[in-house]
Amino acid sequence: MVIVINELFPFRLIQADMRHRLFTFTCLVSTIALLLGGCATEPSLYTGETGYYAYTWEQELKLGRESDAGIVQQMGLYQDDALAAYIRDIGKDLLQYSAIKAVGAPEIYQNTEFTFRLLDSDVVNAFALPGGYIYVTRGLLAHLKNEAQLAVVIGHEITHVEARHASKQALKRQLGQIGLVAGAVIGEQVAENKEFARDMVNLGGELFQLATLKYGRDAERESDLHGVEYAAKAGYAAAEGSEFFRSLDRISEKSGQSIPSWMSSHPDPGEREKTIQELAKQWSPSIGAQAPVVGQQRFLEMIDGLVVGQNPRNGYSDGQRFYHPDLRFQFDKPAGWSLQNESGAVYLTDANRSVMLAFTIAKESSPLEAAQAFISKLSIEPTYAQDSRVNGMPAYVVEGTVSNQTGTLMLNSTFIQMGDKVFTFLGYGTSASFPAQAQTIRGVAGSFDNLTNPDILNIQPHRIAIESAARTAPFKDLLPERLPPGTDTHDWAIMNQVELDQTIERGQLVKLPARN
Repeated sequence: MVIVINELFPFRLIQADMRHRLFTFTCLVSTIALLLGGCATEPSLYTGETGYYAYTWEQELKLGRESDAGIVQQMGLYQDDALAAYIRDIGKDLLQYSAIKAVGAPEIYQNTEFTFRLLDSDVVNAFALPGGYIYVTRGLLAHLKNEAQLAVVIGHEITHVEARHASKQALKRQLGQIGLVAGAVIGEQVAENKEFARDMVNLGGELFQLATLKYGRDAERESDLHGVEYAAKAGYAAAEGSEFFRSLDRISEKSGQSIPSWMSSHPDPGEREKTIQELAKQWSPSIGAQAPVVGQQRFLEMIDGLVVGQNPRNGYSDGQRFYHPDLRFQFDKPAGWSLQNESGAVYLTDANRSVMLAFTIAKESSPLEAAQAFISKLSIEPTYAQDSRVNGMPAYVVEGTVSNQTGTLMLNSTFIQMGDKVFTFLGYGTSASFPAQAQTIRGVAGSFDNLTNPDILNIQPHRIAIESAARTAPFKDLLPERLPPGTDTHDWAIMNQVELDQTIERGQLVKLPARN
């Protein structure tokens, strides 16, 4: 299971295997909380002059700290301590050359602690939260070529934090119409009642209460400028970062899409590819006579064995059933319905997107306690509330309605105890759409069962293997005939930052699918 959020890194780019998900995009959290009130005047880290922000720096620290817990819970951390420490060490090294650590930095910024995390997502992205929280995905790592490229990306995200781009953007939104978005998963599902829909899906609400912000050209250019500066000052060959922007362009081209319209406020990838090379030349004297670090071999050694594509251990569907090997459960997927698997939940919707079914794990220790908390929290008017059993497991079923100023939602929620966990199926829709789908929703909950098939329980993810080319040949000839599901030869060429027909010399290190 995994949740969708809104990105701060410039491109929302999806791998080919993401095309069949409920949406053809994934957002990564932009991060400014729902109450956009007030205006803070504090010094800029770059000029020392007074700047105007939606939040004080203390408020940004608090927002980041609170939102980070939700990110970790809902997106999940990639379980590789050595790789996570590697990213953390690079981030901390870059910080020593950043404005926030510079001698004479305004007092309010001093002693700010940064947190660097590796997320278990195959989306190619990186993003930041206010207050010093930087995230990179394993999907991003799979598409980088060396440590220098990673340093430029992390430096870019550090700049978003210290330049306070999110707070500045939030202030702009205060001056115009402020609209909170329910999030990528739920936003369009129940158009009549988005605010309530957000609360129902999340049941905790923190991440869906964040405003959607998109950085403009100036913010992205500023982050490119300092990202290259910090990487170069730390001794990296920062010009290497330009190749990664070419990779982003290729991912977009392969998906058959031009740059999305919302991205028109961002610099073009080709422009950035050229700009980063020029910026790197400006900073090259700062690293002295010592040869700049590319760090290709070290980087490739660190990502050897990296999971590529979706990880079936975290749940997957074969089109008819959804299986979760690690949590050892399964349930039906209705024919014609779309399924979105997230870290903290699974979402299903009918073909017309008129109703939603959300599957999560409750915080309470029994079905009755979970049902009581659910009814209380949402002020539900129950039409049915009763003990039940699902495939021999204790359960509790609640049906009812919730009304507010914008209308009425009908719902069915089933709470099922399996072992020490209580699993929740929450189906809901409007009074016009829900009745026709109610039986299907009940059927999904009723299909929940223990997973016992050893083949499914033992399924393993596909991984990257770093290998020396056994012979000189075009890259496409080095690939095996069978590739991991959801990937093709072009995907692997993009991951290696080479062309399919490009000649690879014998002994050259390449990323190939690991042999299972």
